[in-house]
Amino acid sequence: MSNPNRRGAMALVSASLCLTLAALFYFTAPAPALTASAPIAVPAAADWGLSFPTEGESPVGNASAEDLAQYGAYYLGDTSQKVLYLTFDCGYENGCTEAILDALKKHNAPAAFFVVGHMIESAPDIVRRMAAEGHIVGNHTYHHPDMSSISDMAAFQKELTDLETLYQETTGQPLSKFYRPPQGKYSVENLKQA
Repeated sequence: MSNPNRRGAMALVSASLCLTLAALFYFTAPAPALTASAPIAVPAAADWGLSFPTEGESPVGNASAEDLAQYGAYYLGDTSQKVLYLTFDCGYENGCTEAILDALKKHNAPAAFFVVGHMIESAPDIVRRMAAEGHIVGNHTYHHPDMSSISDMAAFQKELTDLETLYQETTGQPLSKFYRPPQGKYSVENLKQA
């Protein structure tokens, strides 16, 4: 990074604003069916996690990028590009979000904010600002439950669609199709449901 503004933005965001880098799940199309000839290495239910074994190298997930891609789910982009995705979980407003938005705006750095129902209900102006300033606003579910324990498709979808509805009513815009499982808990069934 040779640009001093970008270095400053990264230092500010990571040092003083509690940056959370985590997996970004993006679902775009129905998942292909699993077959006996195409087993998946994703555990039946797991806590999502990344490790960073070598400085300067891509992180390693506890499920491979290839296995997750079967479901249209990703945590890693084009590794030939030097790109960092800034992502934040927003369950409630603790006084830091506006400072984060100020820093991102100052340095022209887009980010992704994963919101829950409480955040939209308690801080609608901040959520509208996220949208107005061009950030991705993603779905972190309405109530932040352990989604891996929900096997009923209707209950699973309700957590997602209730948040989408509230976001649309609050901002006048549709919620993006980015989803991050609460607590990092997911299962193969969740990947298919999402």
